[in-house]
Amino acid sequence: MRYELYADIWFLTNFTMDGIALWVAGRMMKQRVRIGRLLLGSMAGTAGSMCLFFFLDDYTWYQLGVHFLVNPAMVWLCYRSKKWKQFLCQWFLTYLAVVLLGGILQWGVSDLGAGANFWFCLAAALAMLAAADKILGDLRRRKDTVYDLLLVTSEGNIAAKGFFDTGNLLTDPTVGKPVHIIKKEVLGRLVEEGKLLPRLIPYHSLGEEAGMLEAVTIEGMYILREGHPLYLERPVMGLAKEKLFQGDRYEVILNGKSMDN
Repeated sequence: MRYELYADIWFLTNFTMDGIALWVAGRMMKQRVRIGRLLLGSMAGTAGSMCLFFFLDDYTWYQLGVHFLVNPAMVWLCYRSKKWKQFLCQWFLTYLAVVLLGGILQWGVSDLGAGANFWFCLAAALAMLAAADKILGDLRRRKDTVYDLLLVTSEGNIAAKGFFDTGNLLTDPTVGKPVHIIKKEVLGRLVEEGKLLPRLIPYHSLGEEAGMLEAVTIEGMYILREGHPLYLERPVMGLAKEKLFQGDRYEVILNGKSMDN
């Protein structure tokens, strides 16, 4: 079987795919990609793969050269990473984008025909990559919403971890303040010694339909956000059981209105 190869179309297609893949990898890793380096990496990757194709007769050697020589060089030229772990993540995500783009485009062109369908398939591939980027972004944000806390009490400060939960909108009807949920054991000694006086507030979202929750008011709480800490004066802390928390990742479930200050 004989194939006709149009070098200009091949170069433009691969150059576009490489550029999109590098850009997607940067988006997923939340890294700023300079346009000059992105173009340099795309150009080098496409030119390198074309040179290997024309100069190597063995297709196996061509594939090995592209996968383990050209593509790593393309990624490094774009990002110039000095850490191996970061470089490997960039390489993996670039491959993920290339495979997805290449598979969809190849299927579209071969099964649906060229022309407008090519751009339709390209748009579909980009939409899928955007969805993947959103999912990864949500996972990153979920991971990033655990903050270092400093609880200020009359008996001293207590270090803790807090998970920012947008679903926790519990409000103390007595003082009209948001309620942060804390492991009872963290403030248990102060409550037992009478240093903190508990009161009951109604709730509807702590694993039961409705009930009453013990709550106390402490002197203050620092949320040590990156950039600048946030101080909450006299926050209300609801005392909850251990089973409400996911292991030892955090001791406090911050109210969804915490960051409004």
